[in-house]
Amino acid sequence: MKAMRIFITSTVFLLTGILYAQGLDQRCTQMGESACVDWDRGVVMAEGLGAPASSAKNTAQKNATALRAAKLDAARNMLEMIKGINLSSSTTMRDAMVQNDTVRTQVQGRLFGLRPSGKPRYFSDGSVSILMEASLRQTIPDEALTSSTGEAPREISGPSSGSSGSARLDPGRVYTGLIIDARGSGAQPAMSPKIYDEEGNELYGSAYVDQEFVQKHGMAGYVRDLDQALANDRVQGTPAVLKALSSSGANQTDLILSKSDADQLRGLADHLNFLREARVVIVLD
Repeated sequence: MKAMRIFITSTVFLLTGILYAQGLDQRCTQMGESACVDWDRGVVMAEGLGAPASSAKNTAQKNATALRAAKLDAARNMLEMIKGINLSSSTTMRDAMVQNDTVRTQVQGRLFGLRPSGKPRYFSDGSVSILMEASLRQTIPDEALTSSTGEAPREISGPSSGSSGSARLDPGRVYTGLIIDARGSGAQPAMSPKIYDEEGNELYGSAYVDQEFVQKHGMAGYVRDLDQALANDRVQGTPAVLKALSSSGANQTDLILSKSDADQLRGLADHLNFLREARVVIVLD
């Protein structure tokens, strides 16, 4: 009988995990085992599964203890997901938490402020599943982001002879944002990505952006479809679209533009305006 109950409970947990994983897949840019990051909305989501305490004497106690266990499980899963987030081309949250006890303590403390995404799901054996989410900007301390932006110069891909640029941009047109099509480059999302030309000159980074906009929207949005990028509120209107030649850095989060595309971007009279407001969307594979 005990073995049968274990089997049923395990089956419920497995099916619940599958259902939530399907939901996470639909909304997320970066997937983990039981958590994911929606880089477009700037949130991290995690599923939690909990069983009732053996000491629970009635249904109310079983539900309460199972829900508490599910929330703790979601927090653990979210913490593991957060550790794997790229802060920059060379630093992850795991690095920052190891190097700085304050960052580690703040991240762990902020996970207690998780908010449910939808309602908990209760099952006949007393188990509970829950989906939680938290804002990346509220979860990741400023100290972690500050430590990742003052990096030493690193090697980038050398200039490629005959590299073809993107479609020509109209210097007289007022563009509402910048879309970088990074598909095929192996690029990965990050809290603080940078854009360079082929010679290593920085075109976009944290120094270019008003920090008020960064706090609200992050440095860039990430999507996996060009049509989705074109319709994105962040750049909606008449965004400039450029193709990344490659990605660079240990974490492959920085993007390289061809010389011709870099010159086009510099030549836009109003481009500093939308870059200052972090109106940048990056399309990933």
